[in-house]
Amino acid sequence: MRIVSKDEHFRESKKALMRYRALMEKVARMEERLEQIDRDLMSIKSPALSSEPKTSVRITLEDKLIRKDELESKINSTLKFARQNRADIMRCIDALENQKSALVLERYFIDSATLETIADEMHYSYEYVKQLYVAGVKSAVVNW
Repeated sequence: MRIVSKDEHFRESKKALMRYRALMEKVARMEERLEQIDRDLMSIKSPALSSEPKTSVRITLEDKLIRKDELESKINSTLKFARQNRADIMRCIDALENQKSALVLERYFIDSATLETIADEMHYSYEYVKQLYVAGVKSAVVNW
């Protein structure tokens, strides 16, 4: 049986709890790319025909549509995985005894709020919210 130090347990718990936040950041980046493809699709004009050969490769409407479909599929599969991960994290957070720590962890890991924002919303000092955060991550039982 492997003995895990408290610092290592904290790092592993935080890493597991951060998965959802990282996945949602990835989805946001992909959605920005999708918006760019949509803008590109709106600006595509019919190609000008000439007897001169082209020196560069022209990206066609079909290429853009294929990229859009692939990106939409990737976003959907990432969101499906993120929802499963979110449910695991919420079960972990809901199992905490200290409900103030649970609220801090939910706002931080699920809602992507900063500790400063959480402190302002809860009308607590930043240091107290940080203590709740550290205590919550340390007491979280991550087993997925």
